[in-house]
Amino acid sequence: YEKPLYGVFSKKELVYHIYRAENINGEWTNITQLEVCPKHYSAKHPPVTEDGTRLFFASNMKGTFGKYDIYVADIAADGSVGVSKNLGPKVNTKEDELYPNLYNGTLLFFASEGRDGYGGLDLYATQVVLNTLTPSVNLGDRINSDRDDYAIQLTPEKGLGFVVSNRGQNHTISQYTVAYGRANKNN
Repeated sequence: YEKPLYGVFSKKELVYHIYRAENINGEWTNITQLEVCPKHYSAKHPPVTEDGTRLFFASNMKGTFGKYDIYVADIAADGSVGVSKNLGPKVNTKEDELYPNLYNGTLLFFASEGRDGYGGLDLYATQVVLNTLTPSVNLGDRINSDRDDYAIQLTPEKGLGFVVSNRGQNHTISQYTVAYGRANKNN
Protein backbone atom coordinates (compact mmCIF):
# COMPACT_ATOMS: atom_id res chain seq x y z
CA TYR A 1 0.00 0.00 0.00
CA GLU A 2 1.30 3.44 -0.89
CA LYS A 3 0.20 6.97 -0.20
CA PRO A 4 -1.17 8.59 -3.41
CA LEU A 5 0.81 11.32 -5.11
CA TYR A 6 -1.86 13.92 -4.33
CA GLY A 7 -4.20 14.47 -1.39
CA VAL A 8 -2.90 15.20 2.08
CA PHE A 9 -5.70 13.18 3.73
CA SER A 10 -5.80 10.40 1.12
CA LYS A 11 -5.69 6.81 2.30
CA LYS A 12 -2.96 4.48 1.13
CA GLU A 13 -3.84 2.61 -2.06
CA LEU A 14 -2.85 -0.85 -3.20
CA VAL A 15 -0.16 -0.55 -5.87
CA TYR A 16 1.12 -3.57 -7.83
CA HIS A 17 4.70 -3.96 -9.05
CA ILE A 18 6.45 -6.33 -11.44
CA TYR A 19 9.68 -7.99 -10.34
CA ARG A 20 12.45 -9.83 -12.15
CA ALA A 21 14.31 -12.73 -10.53
CA GLU A 22 16.94 -15.23 -11.61
CA ASN A 23 16.83 -18.93 -10.81
CA ILE A 24 20.42 -19.91 -10.05
CA ASN A 25 20.97 -23.51 -8.97
CA GLY A 26 17.32 -23.83 -7.94
CA GLU A 27 17.34 -20.67 -5.84
CA TRP A 28 15.62 -17.40 -6.74
CA THR A 29 18.11 -14.53 -6.46
CA ASN A 30 18.79 -11.05 -7.84
CA ILE A 31 15.19 -9.97 -7.28
CA THR A 32 14.64 -6.46 -8.63
CA GLN A 33 11.59 -4.33 -9.26
CA LEU A 34 11.09 -3.39 -12.92
CA GLU A 35 10.43 0.29 -13.50
CA VAL A 36 7.76 -0.07 -16.20
CA CYS A 37 5.45 2.68 -14.96
CA PRO A 38 5.73 5.82 -12.82
CA LYS A 39 5.68 5.67 -9.03
CA HIS A 40 2.18 5.50 -7.48
CA TYR A 41 0.78 3.49 -10.45
CA SER A 42 0.29 -0.25 -10.76
CA ALA A 43 1.75 -2.76 -13.19
CA LYS A 44 0.47 -6.36 -13.13
CA HIS A 45 -0.13 -9.58 -15.11
CA PRO A 46 3.30 -9.70 -16.85
CA PRO A 47 3.85 -12.32 -19.59
CA VAL A 48 7.15 -12.26 -21.50
CA THR A 49 7.51 -13.41 -25.11
CA GLU A 50 9.14 -16.81 -25.63
CA ASP A 51 12.29 -15.17 -26.99
CA GLY A 52 12.49 -12.91 -23.91
CA THR A 53 12.48 -9.64 -25.87
CA ARG A 54 9.10 -8.14 -24.94
CA LEU A 55 7.11 -7.73 -21.74
CA PHE A 56 3.33 -7.23 -21.82
CA PHE A 57 1.47 -6.02 -18.73
CA ALA A 58 -1.62 -4.17 -17.49
CA SER A 59 -1.27 -0.74 -15.89
CA ASN A 60 -3.38 2.16 -14.68
CA MET A 61 -0.63 4.72 -15.29
CA LYS A 62 -1.41 8.21 -16.54
CA GLY A 63 -2.23 8.17 -20.25
CA THR A 64 -4.46 5.11 -20.26
CA PHE A 65 -7.64 5.01 -22.33
CA GLY A 66 -9.55 3.85 -19.25
CA LYS A 67 -8.91 2.18 -15.92
CA TYR A 68 -6.26 -0.46 -16.74
CA ASP A 69 -4.74 -0.72 -20.23
CA ILE A 70 -2.35 -3.24 -21.72
CA TYR A 71 1.19 -2.06 -22.46
CA VAL A 72 4.33 -3.55 -24.00
CA ALA A 73 7.99 -2.81 -23.29
CA ASP A 74 11.09 -4.12 -25.03
CA ILE A 75 13.59 -6.09 -22.97
CA ALA A 76 17.26 -5.49 -23.83
CA ALA A 77 19.88 -8.23 -23.89
CA ASP A 78 21.16 -7.03 -20.49
CA GLY A 79 17.66 -7.49 -19.00
CA SER A 80 16.83 -3.79 -18.78
CA VAL A 81 13.32 -2.77 -19.81
CA GLY A 82 12.66 -0.02 -22.34
CA VAL A 83 9.88 2.55 -22.55
CA SER A 84 6.37 1.20 -21.94
CA LYS A 85 4.02 1.66 -24.90
CA ASN A 86 0.24 1.59 -24.71
CA LEU A 87 -1.23 -0.91 -27.21
CA GLY A 88 -3.82 1.67 -28.23
CA PRO A 89 -7.54 1.50 -29.09
CA LYS A 90 -7.35 -1.82 -30.98
CA VAL A 91 -6.93 -3.39 -27.54
CA ASN A 92 -7.73 -0.79 -24.86
CA THR A 93 -11.08 0.84 -23.98
CA LYS A 94 -12.51 3.20 -21.36
CA GLU A 95 -12.79 0.25 -18.94
CA ASP A 96 -10.36 -2.46 -17.75
CA GLU A 97 -8.14 -4.56 -20.01
CA LEU A 98 -6.31 -7.16 -17.94
CA TYR A 99 -4.53 -10.54 -17.95
CA PRO A 100 -2.56 -10.37 -21.21
CA ASN A 101 -1.36 -13.80 -22.29
CA LEU A 102 0.72 -14.69 -25.35
CA TYR A 103 0.22 -17.80 -27.44
CA ASN A 104 2.63 -18.95 -30.14
CA GLY A 105 4.54 -15.67 -29.95
CA THR A 106 2.04 -13.61 -31.93
CA LEU A 107 -1.47 -14.18 -30.55
CA LEU A 108 -2.30 -11.96 -27.59
CA PHE A 109 -5.26 -13.01 -25.44
CA PHE A 110 -6.63 -10.56 -22.88
CA ALA A 111 -9.72 -9.85 -20.78
CA SER A 112 -11.77 -6.70 -21.36
CA GLU A 113 -14.91 -5.23 -19.79
CA GLY A 114 -15.08 -2.23 -22.12
CA ARG A 115 -16.65 -3.83 -25.20
CA ASP A 116 -20.03 -5.31 -26.02
CA GLY A 117 -19.69 -8.86 -24.84
CA TYR A 118 -21.48 -11.54 -22.89
CA GLY A 119 -21.11 -9.94 -19.46
CA GLY A 120 -18.33 -8.87 -17.10
CA LEU A 121 -14.82 -9.45 -18.41
CA ASP A 122 -14.77 -11.26 -21.76
CA LEU A 123 -11.79 -12.84 -23.48
CA TYR A 124 -10.46 -11.32 -26.71
CA ALA A 125 -7.57 -11.95 -29.05
CA THR A 126 -5.44 -9.80 -31.33
CA GLN A 127 -2.57 -10.77 -33.61
CA VAL A 128 0.74 -9.07 -32.76
CA VAL A 129 3.09 -8.94 -35.74
CA LEU A 130 6.20 -6.76 -35.42
CA ASN A 131 4.76 -3.46 -34.24
CA THR A 132 1.21 -3.82 -35.56
CA LEU A 133 -2.00 -5.25 -34.13
CA THR A 134 -5.12 -6.62 -35.77
CA PRO A 135 -8.50 -5.46 -34.43
CA SER A 136 -9.46 -7.37 -31.28
CA VAL A 137 -11.94 -10.22 -31.66
CA ASN A 138 -14.26 -11.59 -28.96
CA LEU A 139 -13.63 -15.33 -28.48
CA GLY A 140 -17.37 -16.05 -28.54
CA ASP A 141 -19.93 -17.73 -26.34
CA ARG A 142 -18.19 -21.13 -26.28
CA ILE A 143 -15.40 -19.41 -24.32
CA ASN A 144 -17.08 -16.40 -22.67
CA SER A 145 -19.95 -16.44 -20.18
CA ASP A 146 -22.22 -13.89 -18.54
CA ARG A 147 -19.67 -13.69 -15.69
CA ASP A 148 -16.01 -12.63 -15.62
CA ASP A 149 -13.72 -14.65 -17.87
CA TYR A 150 -10.12 -13.87 -16.98
CA ALA A 151 -7.70 -15.92 -19.00
CA ILE A 152 -7.28 -18.73 -21.50
CA GLN A 153 -4.38 -21.13 -21.97
CA LEU A 154 -4.24 -23.37 -25.07
CA THR A 155 -2.63 -26.81 -25.16
CA PRO A 156 -2.41 -27.69 -28.86
CA GLU A 157 -1.08 -31.19 -28.27
CA LYS A 158 -4.38 -32.07 -26.58
CA GLY A 159 -6.67 -29.74 -28.56
CA LEU A 160 -7.89 -28.19 -25.32
CA GLY A 161 -8.14 -24.72 -23.89
CA PHE A 162 -8.38 -23.91 -20.20
CA VAL A 163 -10.48 -20.88 -19.27
CA VAL A 164 -10.35 -19.22 -15.84
CA SER A 165 -13.74 -17.74 -14.96
CA ASN A 166 -16.00 -16.95 -12.00
CA ARG A 167 -19.00 -18.63 -13.65
CA GLY A 168 -18.92 -21.34 -10.98
CA GLN A 169 -21.43 -21.90 -8.23
CA ASN A 170 -21.67 -18.79 -6.04
CA HIS A 171 -19.41 -17.03 -8.58
CA THR A 172 -16.30 -18.88 -7.43
CA ILE A 173 -13.25 -18.71 -9.65
CA SER A 174 -12.78 -22.01 -11.46
CA GLN A 175 -11.01 -23.47 -14.47
CA TYR A 176 -13.10 -24.74 -17.39
CA THR A 177 -11.94 -26.94 -20.25
CA VAL A 178 -12.90 -26.17 -23.84
CA ALA A 179 -12.11 -28.46 -26.79
CA TYR A 180 -10.98 -26.84 -30.03
CA GLY A 181 -9.61 -27.83 -33.40
CA ARG A 182 -10.96 -29.16 -36.66
CA ALA A 183 -14.15 -31.18 -36.70
CA ASN A 184 -13.75 -34.86 -37.57
CA LYS A 185 -15.64 -35.41 -40.84
CA ASN A 186 -15.90 -39.18 -40.21
CA ASN A 187 -18.17 -38.78 -37.19
